[in-house]
Amino acid sequence: MADTNVKMPDKEELLRQEEELEKKNKAMYPVIITVLCLIFAVGFIYGIRLLLNMEGTFPPSVLTEGKTPVPQTNEELADYLNGVVEAAVAAKPKTDMEWKFRVNNDSVTTDGSESLKNTLLFLIDPAEDAISDGIEKRGVDYGEDMSTILWKPNLTAADIESFTCDYIYYRCKSCGQTSAEPVEKCDVCGSDYPYLMHYKDNYGFTVVLKNDAGLAARLFTPNTNDVVSMIRPEVEPFAALSDIQSEITGLSIRFETNRATDELKNLIYHKDVSASADVLVRDIHLGADPADCSADLTEESVFTFTWPAVVLNRHELTLAPGKREQITAERICDDPKAYTITWTSSDESVVTVDKKGYVKAGKLTGDEPGKATVTASFEFDGKTYSDSCEVTVKVSVEYIQLNRHKLTLNAGETETLIAKVASDNKGFAMKKPTVQTVSWFTTDESVATVDENGTVTAVAPGTATVYALSDDEYYRSSCEVTVK
Repeated sequence: MADTNVKMPDKEELLRQEEELEKKNKAMYPVIITVLCLIFAVGFIYGIRLLLNMEGTFPPSVLTEGKTPVPQTNEELADYLNGVVEAAVAAKPKTDMEWKFRVNNDSVTTDGSESLKNTLLFLIDPAEDAISDGIEKRGVDYGEDMSTILWKPNLTAADIESFTCDYIYYRCKSCGQTSAEPVEKCDVCGSDYPYLMHYKDNYGFTVVLKNDAGLAARLFTPNTNDVVSMIRPEVEPFAALSDIQSEITGLSIRFETNRATDELKNLIYHKDVSASADVLVRDIHLGADPADCSADLTEESVFTFTWPAVVLNRHELTLAPGKREQITAERICDDPKAYTITWTSSDESVVTVDKKGYVKAGKLTGDEPGKATVTASFEFDGKTYSDSCEVTVKVSVEYIQLNRHKLTLNAGETETLIAKVASDNKGFAMKKPTVQTVSWFTTDESVATVDENGTVTAVAPGTATVYALSDDEYYRSSCEVTVK
C-alpha cells in the first residue's frame, strides 16, 4: 500500500532548484573555457618549442676504404681487371652470360621518304629481340668451370685509351637527398649544410679501349660479319638488303666489383658500330628503288657473377635494455633451404640470439652502452660464409633542446648555451639516455667561437651558427649568433 504521508515538492521549490542549477552552470562556463585556452596555449607554445629543436640527425660520414685502392694508371687498371677475373675463374661463382643487340633509333637516317623511315623504326624492336635471342643465353652453376662461357680480357696498359671509376656520391645529412656531384646547399629540404661524401658498396669501372681490329676480334664475339648474317633473316621478309657496310666506332669494357672483397659482380664487353645498307622495303607504296639507310648499333656480351654468401638485412642495430628484434638472413647458394644458419653472439651478457635470428638485449650494467656482434654463418661447398651485425644496447637520444635559438652579442662578450637531451621527442621521458653528452660547433670561428661547455665568445661583427650535436644519435639544435 502506498505511503500517503510522502510530501511532494511544490512548484515554487522546483523552480528555485532549476534556477540554482542554471547559475552553477553559467559560473562553470568561463572556468572551462579558461582551462581549454590554457591547454591550447601551452600545447601551441610547446609545439613551437619542439619544432625549433627538431632539426633532425646529422651523423658523420664514415668513409671506409676498399680492399684495393682505386687504380690510378692504365697499368694498374689492367692488372686489377685481369686479377679480379682470374680470381673469379678460380673461385667458380655462379655465372650467367647473355648477348644484347640494340639499334639507336635516333640515329636512323634514310634518303627515302619519312614513311620509309617510320617503317624501319617499326621493324627495329622485334628485329632487336630476335637477333639478341639468336645467341643462346648460357650459364654455369656454383663450382662449375666457367671457361666454357667466359673469355678473359688479358688487357695491357697499351690496350686502354682511358678509364673512370664511379664509387663516390654525396648525400644531404638532413633529408637524405643524393647527388653525384658536391652540393653546398640542399634545395629539397633547405638545409644550409653541404652534402657529405659517401662511398658506394661497389666500384663501377668504364674502360675505353683503343679502336684496334685485333682487340675487337679477340674480345668481342660474335664478330660484325656474324651479326650481319643474323640481321638478314630477320629483315629480309620485309625488306631486301644490299651493299651492307659496317665500321666499329668504339670498344669499351664496363665492370663492377665489391669494394670490400674485390669480388667481380659483372663484366660487360661493349662495341659500338656504325652500319649502312641499301634497303628496298617490300611495299610498292614506299617506292620501287632501294634507299640508302644508316644507323648506329651496339653489341654487348654481359657476364653476371653470383657469389655464395649469407647476407643480413641489417648490419647495425640499437636496442633498449630488455627489447627484442629479429635480424633476417638471406642464403645465396644453389639451394638455400637445404642449408642451416648458425647464429652466435660475441657477448651473451649484452645480447642473446636464437636460431631464428631474434636478438634480445640484456640489462645495462654501467654508464656506457653495451656492444656485441651477432653473426650468422652457414657451410656451403666446403667453405664457411658469414655476415655480422653490430648490436648496441642503450637508451637512445631522440631529442635535443637548446635554451636559446637567437643570440646577439657585442665583440668580446660571452654567453653560455645550455643543451639537454632526452630519450623521446617530447622531452620528458621517464628514462634518461645512456649517453647524455653533446659536442659544440660553430660555422664561422672568425665571428663566434664555442668551447666544450657551450660558452659562446663573440669575436667580430657578422653572423654565425652555433650548434650542439648529441654524441649519441647525432641530433642537432642550433642558435644563430649575431655579433655587433
